[in-house]
Amino acid sequence: MVSAWAASPLKLESLIRQYKGEPGFETISMGPVALSLLRGAATISGKSMSEQDRLALKVFDGIKKLIIVDFEDAAPSVKTRFSEKLEKQFEGMELILEASESGEKMRIYGVEEDGRLKDCVLYSSDGVFLYARGSIDMKYVGELMALAQ
Repeated sequence: MVSAWAASPLKLESLIRQYKGEPGFETISMGPVALSLLRGAATISGKSMSEQDRLALKVFDGIKKLIIVDFEDAAPSVKTRFSEKLEKQFEGMELILEASESGEKMRIYGVEEDGRLKDCVLYSSDGVFLYARGSIDMKYVGELMALAQ
């Protein structure tokens, strides 16, 4: 699985750049510097952070790049074309979770390795896509879910 997905992060980012200027496409991209600044700002305000907030920061500590694409308002033909190309990129990834509600599907893809989820993708059929390059320690995810209950 890992070797099948090894070249795809660059292809995925290239696909996002191709559609970035299209009407109805909103894209936010944060690299290591921006993510580091966000984590730093959250740490500085740490006195008012709950245990759950601090744990959430640990979950995302291994993320090196975050890209969010909202294409809900794109023309239907463009939305369909982008979705088809995007879904082809997921072929080397493991489907971690799929949930459906009112005909809309939310899928989480990634590559599991040594208790970590690498290059995680959250994709919703209604036109929202989130890509996190790096890795997430599943131990912290489990602890965070336990705290949320």
